[in-house]
Amino acid sequence: MISRIGSILCLIVAGYFLATAGYALINASDFAVGTARVMRYVIVPGVIGALFLLVALRVKSDRKLLVGIYAFSALIGLFAFEALLTWRSIQGAVGLSGFIQDDDASYDRYKRTIPPSYTLKALNWDLGVTSLAEMSMGAVPGEEVLLCARDGQPVTYVADRYGLRNPDTVHDGPVNLLLLGDSFTEGICLPEGEDIASQIRAEEPAMVNTGTRGAGPLYELAVLRRWGPKLRPEHAVIFFFEGNDWQNLDGELTLGFLTEALDPAKPVGPVESAVNSAQAIERVLSGWWSEQRQSLEGYLSRRSWQRNFLALQQSALVMGIHYPKATVDKPEYLQILRAAKATVDEWGGGLTLVYVPQVDRFVGLLPSASVYDELRNRVRDAADRAGLAFVDLVPIIAAQSPPRSVFAADGHFNALGARLTAEAVLAHLGK
Repeated sequence: MISRIGSILCLIVAGYFLATAGYALINASDFAVGTARVMRYVIVPGVIGALFLLVALRVKSDRKLLVGIYAFSALIGLFAFEALLTWRSIQGAVGLSGFIQDDDASYDRYKRTIPPSYTLKALNWDLGVTSLAEMSMGAVPGEEVLLCARDGQPVTYVADRYGLRNPDTVHDGPVNLLLLGDSFTEGICLPEGEDIASQIRAEEPAMVNTGTRGAGPLYELAVLRRWGPKLRPEHAVIFFFEGNDWQNLDGELTLGFLTEALDPAKPVGPVESAVNSAQAIERVLSGWWSEQRQSLEGYLSRRSWQRNFLALQQSALVMGIHYPKATVDKPEYLQILRAAKATVDEWGGGLTLVYVPQVDRFVGLLPSASVYDELRNRVRDAADRAGLAFVDLVPIIAAQSPPRSVFAADGHFNALGARLTAEAVLAHLGK
């Protein structure tokens, strides 16, 4: 009996680590590329798993039981620690999803526009948009947009006449600066005055911000092609987020209405697109808001937290041994930057790419920046080859003590991170 219990405990531990190595080998293009990833995801867990398998099969009963108890207890302890970290991360995500501590009536004022955690890309998809000229590139004009909830209280802004996060008066005169980006640029969970655009606008009022959650490189090119010729800004700034823009590009390349942005012969459509009726948009938004008010379990079911929990992702992050997926070459990205540069060149404007790092690169006991720098170097090289100026926020944030202090619990910038970004952009522009 003692021998059997010891064998079972050792086999459980061995099975976990061997499964980890097996998953990495099955997904070798993501996790078995480069020395650091091969060691972390294949060799080390594989060796640990093999050792415990050997113990289960060859070691005598009394020693086997002790080894099994210690190893199994350590594994359970890791999962308990992971549970704590996962709960903390879920709390941050729940705020980002816009759960308000009040009754359903609190949501009525926001239901005419896009709910938190939904995107304009998804809106166009659900509307059945088939071409770039038909795309909607803004939320519902003049409506109050719910960004998130802080401590159960809403953080909002009122959309301008085009459904973007700007004071409406900015459209009454010439524009010197155009911002393009994702949720960092939109200013997720930051009140007016604290977001990147507001802090840039304090020095450069003639600025239009087109940032929107979920945007990736190809979507931003589509926005630039539509908005640029209308505004003809002195300078355009594209923000690239290290955390998901490279992955977002994969999805965007499957959307026909976005891939048309790469073809200069395709019509871009007017800034105010009237192709999709207000009734059709309202039907989509109504369905989304119904989903938005589902239970916490319903919200989590749309996330990959279970897989991350089994992988002990949060614990590995704290230790500094959680690495991003391997950065594969995407020639389309250079094509996008060159198309963006050609667009801005039409009116003699300047174009800058700002590299926004993710919080993960600054977390952990062991240094892992070199693994994250694979993507950083690739993006910088593409910007150089396309002729774009490059502003790197990595050293700016790394100089903070600690670097994580510029990020909110949900992984976006807090007011300090937004201020540092605004200062870097303004310094680059000579403001």
